[in-house]
Amino acid sequence: MDDLAYFYLLKSEARRRTMDAVNKRLLNSGQISKWDNTTLCSIVGREVGDALDFAKTEWPKYYCADTHPGLSESWETLTYRYLPQKDHFDLAIWQKIEEKQVLVALAVGNPSRSRTHLTVKWIERFYGLSYLGGRALWPILACAEEYGKLLGSERVLIKDPVDSKKFERYGYIKYHHPHVPHGGNYLGKELR
Repeated sequence: MDDLAYFYLLKSEARRRTMDAVNKRLLNSGQISKWDNTTLCSIVGREVGDALDFAKTEWPKYYCADTHPGLSESWETLTYRYLPQKDHFDLAIWQKIEEKQVLVALAVGNPSRSRTHLTVKWIERFYGLSYLGGRALWPILACAEEYGKLLGSERVLIKDPVDSKKFERYGYIKYHHPHVPHGGNYLGKELR
């Protein structure tokens, strides 16, 4: 099996494990209907729709100073920057809302050379109608953690978090990166 296929399988398994955990938790809480028809997949995969096109055409319609002004780079630029790294992390979250597929969130990052940590570098969610709303961070982090475990990483890092408190709810704390001048701006969570 070549490297590309191997890492594709690892990412697919991380997404499957994440959805299984989400579904199990939501079935127990009775909130499964809000997450029904949720799909976790690759950003460039066309399993559900064209994520890059949706992020470019639909997401900006909901940008504003009160919610989110958009990222400094396009998702197309970010995705194709990481795509050549076969072991990169990428995630698109889709949900069927009123019979239409809606791209709810995107995330991308990469593991360190020695794979001791997986760093999620870019995260963005859709500010239009979605059943997940601000809860899209939960499956993103869960999926990154599952993928990190499958890679054999010791921790997941979040680079330059916009709001640290949102990540602290999921067990992320300030992390001093030993290979970055002044430690950088990271939050981290150790994997077990």
